Amino acid sequence: MSKIIKKSLLAPKSFPKLPNILGVNLYAMHAGIRKKNKLDTMLILISNTANVACVVTNSKTPSAPVMWCKKIRNIGKARALLVNSGNANAHTGKEGIETVKNTVNAISKLFNFSKKEIYVCSTGVIGEKLDSKIITDAILKLDIKKNNSWKEIAESICTTDTFAKGAVSYFQYGGKKYKIIGIAKGSGMIYPNMGTMLSFIFTDFPLEKRLLSDLFKQSIEVSFNSITVDGDTSTSDTCILFSVPKKNNVKLVSNKNDKSVQKFTKALDKVSINLAKQIVADGEGAKKIISIKIKSAKTYKDAKTIALSIANSPLVKTAVAGEDPNWGRIIMAIGKSPVNIKQDLLSIKICGEKITKNGSLVKNYNEKVVATKMKSKEISIVVDLGIGNMEATVWTCDLTHDYISINADYRS
Repeated sequence: MSKIIKKSLLAPKSFPKLPNILGVNLYAMHAGIRKKNKLDTMLILISNTANVACVVTNSKTPSAPVMWCKKIRNIGKARALLVNSGNANAHTGKEGIETVKNTVNAISKLFNFSKKEIYVCSTGVIGEKLDSKIITDAILKLDIKKNNSWKEIAESICTTDTFAKGAVSYFQYGGKKYKIIGIAKGSGMIYPNMGTMLSFIFTDFPLEKRLLSDLFKQSIEVSFNSITVDGDTSTSDTCILFSVPKKNNVKLVSNKNDKSVQKFTKALDKVSINLAKQIVADGEGAKKIISIKIKSAKTYKDAKTIALSIANSPLVKTAVAGEDPNWGRIIMAIGKSPVNIKQDLLSIKICGEKITKNGSLVKNYNEKVVATKMKSKEISIVVDLGIGNMEATVWTCDLTHDYISINADYRS
């Protein structure tokens, strides 16, 4: 893996205080996949069977763990989650598949869990063989009476990340307080659907598995599938949402029109978007985070397509890195998207300043004012298409020299 680099300038001041969820047991360890005694493997054991929703990458070259998750996710149940960093176990052929099987078998035997309720994820270098014995030996040495913290769990799944990522949200319903806790990793090869990113979210709100899956997909669409760092799609992306009720035999919410679902959805989106933006903030070499909002589109899909066209433009991203209000590059990125627009209706704002209106530069445009505002760590680009009433927001980061340095040195 790449040499350790300094913490991102866009990182939160500290890792959030994440509470425990009853029945969710956390274990982080150094199995030996990564060097220097760094945490590189984590295991989460769930006391009572959880309902689960799992979304994975659309890559045509998925990793062995992704193939396993796809195989079992329709069952919608989970008792364990095993994740390693440092090795993606991707493009490793039959040996990679055997590694997953051996790992699952070991956990199943040790804890008496159904194999189809054990999720496995890997992230790191593609194409290198992963010896399952390294992982299973570490698991056998675990002291299951000693739980680790959420921060340690989040650190164990990092690769080129410069900080561990976590988020929490609470909501109340029926006189009871519920929580949603999430961790994530990712800093490069980020582009839907999805990017070298993993995210694991846990809630004590009791949801039926089909509704859980529907709500999770909706949340992912406006969060993890609305970010991009470099336009590359990973072999390993996986997001999993676990519903772990506080008690056995509790009544599960199954009606999407239930008043509690709206509160849950709002809290879930808060956690998902928070984590997604942290991934962008940790974009390899990033100095600025960019929000791109497309307004007045005919459809949500059109708005998002244009937003991603801008977000994935190296010319736009380098202009932001250089604090250069070169709005012509935004026009270029809009024009190269497949969406039909009316150029004479286009309006653009950068950092709140009007740049163009109805297809041409506004009068009294002051580039120095815009350039000064672009010195901020957070840059906003708003494009009004003027042809509809739908909108979408995408987040990305700037493109700096450090991105090249990090990725040129990734395997050393």
